[in-house]
Amino acid sequence: MISLTGFGAMDEPDFWLPETKPIDRSKPLNDWFVDTEQYRAKVQRYSRLPPEVTVQRVSFERDRRAYQNAYERGHDTVYKRRGGPRTAPAVQDPEKLLQSRLRSKKTLRRLVLELAPNHFVTFTTREAGPEYLTPEDWRAMWARFIRLVAAAGYVFDFVAVLERHPSNPQHLHLHVAWRGRINYAHLHRFWHMAILGHRGVRVTKALRGSEAPGTFVDKPVKARHQSNERIFKIAKYLAKYLAKDMICEHNKKRYWTSKGLKAEPVEAFYLKALEGLDALTEAARLLGFWSADHGLLALSMFAPPGGRILWFRGDPDSPPF
Repeated sequence: MISLTGFGAMDEPDFWLPETKPIDRSKPLNDWFVDTEQYRAKVQRYSRLPPEVTVQRVSFERDRRAYQNAYERGHDTVYKRRGGPRTAPAVQDPEKLLQSRLRSKKTLRRLVLELAPNHFVTFTTREAGPEYLTPEDWRAMWARFIRLVAAAGYVFDFVAVLERHPSNPQHLHLHVAWRGRINYAHLHRFWHMAILGHRGVRVTKALRGSEAPGTFVDKPVKARHQSNERIFKIAKYLAKYLAKDMICEHNKKRYWTSKGLKAEPVEAFYLKALEGLDALTEAARLLGFWSADHGLLALSMFAPPGGRILWFRGDPDSPPF
């Protein structure tokens, strides 16, 4: 049961309010056997940013055909009976791999928006010897670096993504979005201690010039106005890095987050409207984004061709497409 009262509603008295009694919108509100295309709203909340709302058209045509065929054939169920436990295929389905990549990309973007970073940097290393550092080496170095930062009493919340160097695929670097305030000189020292500590060399200070085993640099992100736009761009950049070939190898996680960082689960509910714009208006009313005087208050919205998906957010920044 989903109660739709009080979500994002303003204090103004002229706002439309849903029914006093909560409505069960977890299931279609119309007869899906007759109205095979209905609309469902998905709401993603963030701790420091306005929520994002997606209104999506859902088709029940396949379900309707399945029930119709089961009825005509006299079957007592529309579900297939499985003979035994499922086993992983020897060759992965490319379409399923693509879907897995898209899910990872979406999850990463939500984590970055939940983090709302105020820094975006790239950590690099100076390779020693003919062997390049592996993703496992990077994971161990990064874990050591985080322990050093925490031991110094700093709060360092982050989302980090590995990427191959464009001109040298064997060389890796780490893009990190992080939130907090730390002296950059201390970060250099901790990073050098982590790199050399992974190689069995103990140092207690940042090294200079040719002795430095690595460094990090700020990634410039241009934003027209408020800081929210910069956060959305950082999320977009990290999602782009994740989508590259090495990052998307099957069962190889190539991004790391600080402990405890997680996005709120998506809230989904069905709408009564059967047309796209009507569904958008209904969702905006239910979520407090609608004023009787001014209409839709969300200043950022996107409606791609076809009308299957409508998206809006309560600020003027561009959509994530």
